[in-house]
Amino acid sequence: MPKNKGRNAFFFFMADWRKRMEAQGRKFPNGFKDVQQDPDCNEEWQSLTKQEKGPYEAMAKQDKVSSQIGSKDKKTSLGESISALEQKEKEALMFIKNMQENIKLIIDSAVNLNFVSQLKFCFVHVNWFFTRLVNNTCEYFPAEYAFGVFSLENGIEEVHHAIVSAKIPLGFRREALEMSGTTHNIPVEYQGGDTDFAVMYVKLVNFLESRKLVDQYPYLYTTRGLTQAVRSLIGKLCDEAEQDKEQFKIYDLESLFIHLANEGYKKRKDREIRFIPAYAENMFTRITYIFEKGIECDFHRYVDGGSEYCSKAVLYHWAWTLCDEFCEPFGVNTKPGIHYPSGSEPRLSEMENVMNKLKIEHAPSTSDFNAVLSMTGVSEQHRLKVSSRTSEEELRRRTESKPVQVIDCSKLQEPVGKSINKAIDKFVPIESPIEEKKYVSKYLNEKPLRPPNIDPFAYSSMEDFLLRDDESFPPIGGRGVSIKSRNPRNPKKAPLGKGQGHT
Repeated sequence: MPKNKGRNAFFFFMADWRKRMEAQGRKFPNGFKDVQQDPDCNEEWQSLTKQEKGPYEAMAKQDKVSSQIGSKDKKTSLGESISALEQKEKEALMFIKNMQENIKLIIDSAVNLNFVSQLKFCFVHVNWFFTRLVNNTCEYFPAEYAFGVFSLENGIEEVHHAIVSAKIPLGFRREALEMSGTTHNIPVEYQGGDTDFAVMYVKLVNFLESRKLVDQYPYLYTTRGLTQAVRSLIGKLCDEAEQDKEQFKIYDLESLFIHLANEGYKKRKDREIRFIPAYAENMFTRITYIFEKGIECDFHRYVDGGSEYCSKAVLYHWAWTLCDEFCEPFGVNTKPGIHYPSGSEPRLSEMENVMNKLKIEHAPSTSDFNAVLSMTGVSEQHRLKVSSRTSEEELRRRTESKPVQVIDCSKLQEPVGKSINKAIDKFVPIESPIEEKKYVSKYLNEKPLRPPNIDPFAYSSMEDFLLRDDESFPPIGGRGVSIKSRNPRNPKKAPLGKGQGHT
């Protein structure tokens, strides 16, 4: 913005000279232009002394200060004009107001004509590599985008999808790699995508050309969290193609949901009208269809194998969410593959049939359980039998069992070991020798026990912990003698060094 400079001293002299000349009857049709070109005015200005020019110079200085004070504007910490930001905020509020009015007009007109199911909406989703600030505005460098035409009657009818392979600017490659690895997994500068943004603009215009209404492109709907990313994509395409980006209007998908719900929820008893704004904020964040296969683009189908972040798949997620909510209220018969995933209901019925046909004989035989012992020696069959007892059976078992026999070894005449063995043989008769079973590691992923990992070297005294470094570092006597060498109990003598003159 150019600086607002004040008027100079000659300007105020011309204003004074003009008044004096007009008082004498002279006229100046072109105003100050004629006064400036008059030779008498210039000659008189040149003949003035410094003292005579002083009042005019003071007037010019005062005018300069006044102009600077009047043009001074407050700035933000980013250097943006506060008045300009206020103007942008007013324009944004006006845009939201117009958006709400336009969507309401479209839905109300379609409801009156019973035409809601045939209404067509254009959805947009964008993935990006990195973001950066350009003129205090966040710019998204696109990696993938998808435009899809949707209606309640036909679902997603057509999709325009593109993967961007443009060169990453210097300094943003690492951020692009990190974003790709955590979200869409599209390689940086992927071979096989589009590289020219001007060509991408032409393809997009050709896709939307047949859907114009009175020389106006259809409204582009996306979620509020992606509005800035979509606006950045449209701006980049239009700038590269040198076209006006104002011809594309980006609307909120949540606002479309609210106006559809205001009419559709009147026929649904499981929804409440007063909760419609809350439904709109959370409806498009559900993960109902996030893991469905077959709706993603070719790249995510054959390279990545997932549809969670694919732009094309997200369009189907949004479409199926709207179909779940509004197909029934507006009298649309749902069809697999159009209004919901094609394999969802068959998979459910198949699972129900399998569960209904499941019988008890399909369970594994208990003979295999007998050979599987836990670390305490309890078989699997016994564990299942004990765990399946009822409280009555457990009480009866405890009542019928024999009381515990207490042996007082201090009152016995024979040695303790032999007395205990006889008492055990008396109360616990052994019918057959116990057969030792080999442990089978099949129960709960158990592994056979192994001996502890103990170093065979046993430490007998504190001196065993001392470093055994006599051979590596021979002592030289005095304070340099190692502790090991000074130990009188050590039979090993340190090797002697070879002195001077040794041959």
